[in-house]
Amino acid sequence: MTTEVSNPRGHFASANSALLWKAWVESRGRFFSAMALLASLVIYAVTTGPEYVMRLQEVFPGRSYSYSAYIWGGLFHYALQGLWVVAAFVITLGGLRREKGTGSALFSLGLPVPRLRLFLIRAALACAEALTLGLVSALLIPIVSPLVGEIYPFGQALAFGVFMSAAGLVIVASGLLLSEIFEGELTAAAVGLCALATVFFSYKARTLRGWNVFDVMSATTCVDPITRLLKGTAPWPGLAICLLVSIGLLAIAGITIRTRDI
Repeated sequence: MTTEVSNPRGHFASANSALLWKAWVESRGRFFSAMALLASLVIYAVTTGPEYVMRLQEVFPGRSYSYSAYIWGGLFHYALQGLWVVAAFVITLGGLRREKGTGSALFSLGLPVPRLRLFLIRAALACAEALTLGLVSALLIPIVSPLVGEIYPFGQALAFGVFMSAAGLVIVASGLLLSEIFEGELTAAAVGLCALATVFFSYKARTLRGWNVFDVMSATTCVDPITRLLKGTAPWPGLAICLLVSIGLLAIAGITIRTRDI
């Protein structure tokens, strides 16, 4: 890493690269574990999908139920979405508050960079990792489907992956905020995961009703009621709200860090 005062831009870039690498080393185990779990879920759901659809049609002969409807209902609207939410939250865990609680914050605090920059770099990496998890798991569906004699449109999978990841940045921002509020190794994880599970299952069971981020993630209002494929529209208002909420949560986290430094 260069330390020449005559080259402040090079020093800034090198420092950011070092901090980004530090954040990656701390989170890569969770990232690859999450990727493996999401891929396993998709592969299992796709390979068992045709048999499930066939059994459902035998039980309800008058009901039209397609493979695409199974993929949306079973993955994008429920299982894949739920597991992605957990994965996206888990990769945000960490930061100075957790390191302070575990007694390992001296190294990070000794770095010649503001705490806010440490947070922003960690936040950028968490968002990139969450987007990657969503896109890769979604695109596995059209890749694996031909192995069981089914076809799922690549464009549909890509769109649903983008919607899930973009709207789900609210989850990422919430995790980052909680990691800056709660001190301790497991406090933020316990609070966040319990809250997410309660809200997620409450909406899926229709105990809670109304607008929610999970319907935006699966583009519920924009899919055909029979095929469960996108009808050429996108949930732009919902996505905009989710992105604004995400920015707001990140701003609150940044203010919390700045206030703590004063």
